[in-house]
Formats: sequence, structure tokens, C-alpha cells
Amino acid sequence: MIDLRHLRHLLAVASHRTLQAAADAIHLSQPALTKSIARFEEELDAKLFDRRGRKLVLTELGERLVERSEDLLRNVRELEEEVALWKGLGTGEVAIGVDPEAELSLLPKVLEAFVPAYPRVQVSVRSGQHETLLPALLGGELHFVVADAELALERDDLEVIRLAADPLAAAVRPGHPLSRKRKIVSADIEAHPVAGASTAPRFERWSAESARREGRAQPLAASLLCDNYEVLVRLAECSDTIVFGPQSLLATYERAGRIKVMSWPLEGPESGPGLIRSKGRHLSPAAERLMALFEG
Repeated sequence: MIDLRHLRHLLAVASHRTLQAAADAIHLSQPALTKSIARFEEELDAKLFDRRGRKLVLTELGERLVERSEDLLRNVRELEEEVALWKGLGTGEVAIGVDPEAELSLLPKVLEAFVPAYPRVQVSVRSGQHETLLPALLGGELHFVVADAELALERDDLEVIRLAADPLAAAVRPGHPLSRKRKIVSADIEAHPVAGASTAPRFERWSAESARREGRAQPLAASLLCDNYEVLVRLAECSDTIVFGPQSLLATYERAGRIKVMSWPLEGPESGPGLIRSKGRHLSPAAERLMALFEG
């Protein structure tokens, strides 16, 4: 029977250049790690590494074991976590990823409900865009991701649950030249800097279609694209920049008196948040509960 400790030691050596670096990473002495790898090879009656000076290079069998071990050890961690939770210990870890919109709009309310109810569950949150969050999800580093659903709908390896959409809105500083205008045309907007977060493809399609419909040579383009809404709002506070974003998100800054959400009708696409998880991956009860809170 294969000892899981041997698999963990194998992965450590495979992911570091030297035995000493691997031993340091898993808080084990170098002689103890060397002995563990040698014992594993004896039990398998096969070599897992070729020795090339101080470096260890995986054999074909070693590469195969590393590939299978990563999934196996992740499943073991999830199983141990689930057993602990079902025993009523209320412990475990949940790692999630959120894009900038979810971080400021959905996440605070969810954590406000979850953390007091499950104080012994450790929640870690990684903020970013789908380019970094989805690989981390598929690599097992995150249990699920809350981000724009459009960016994952065509993926065969992901499951997506759509969440409530949020209409697009514009906001400016109090006293902005456009703050008292009820009817806004494209020329009004083009006369001022425009800022927003990086967006899904549907926003670019909307901008291009609006330009064609209104006979403009160029689609409306942002002067600044930034994933950090705090930066965008600070810019709007001290300039005539118009900030575009989900209405509920901008409303949180309006309640603080920092910006004013405009009543201009924007016939643009809504935000499209979604819960994204690896297809077929089992989640612990804690992760499932946290997902349910995002669904409302």
C-alpha cells in the first residue's frame, strides 16, 4: 500500500531543484527526505528519479506518479475536511477567487453572514481577473470563483451558475458639469475622460454597436481601464472623469458621499456575475454553504 507521506515527499522533490530546497519547503531534514524517497523506491521496486549530480530528474514512472498524486492528495484533503465538518467540528478551509466587482458588491454581505456562523472555518479570498483565477481554480488552489459568467460559459471543464445581474451605471463627482443634465448624448460623454474596469467581451460589442447606430467613427473607449474601483472613484473625485460600473457597486460609494450615480439611461449590457467551479469536483459542506450564500 502506498504511503501518502511518500507521495507528498515525491511532489516536494519534483517541484524543487534540489533535495535541500524540497526538505526546507516541507520542514523536514534533508537526510530524512532522502531516506523517505529511497524507501519509496524500494517499496515500488522501481526508480523514481535519475541522479544527475545534485539534481534529481523524474523517470517516466516518477512523472506518472507525480501527475496522479496531485489529484489524489487534493481529494484526500477534501475528504478529510468533509469528515471533520460532518462530525460537527465546523473546521476546515475554503479558498475562493473573486473579480473586482464581486469583491466590492457580493463578497462583503456573504462574509458578514458566513464568518460569524462558521468561526472555525478558515476562509481565504483571492482577488483578480479570470486570467489568473480560472487557472488557480482548475489547479485545485481555489474551491470556486465568483466572476463574470460570460468568461467561462464556453469552457467544457467548468460549471457556471449565473447570479443576479446588475445594470450598468455612470457616476461623477458632486458638482461635475454633467451632474445636473438629465439628457446626455454621446458628445457629452466624449468631452470628458471615461474610466472603468476591464470588461467582458459583451461590453466591447455594445460599444461598437452603439457607435454604428449613432454614426460615430469610433466606439466609446475608456481613457483608463483599472480593476480597482477605489482607484477609479478617487480619480472621479478629483477630476471630471466619468466612471462606469455596476449600479449597486457605484451606489456604495455614493452613500459615502464620494460620487453621484447618474440617472442617465444606459442601454448597455448588465453585469453578469456567476459562480464558477471545476466540473465534477466535489466540494466540502463549508464550500457548498458559502456558495449558497452567494446565490442568495
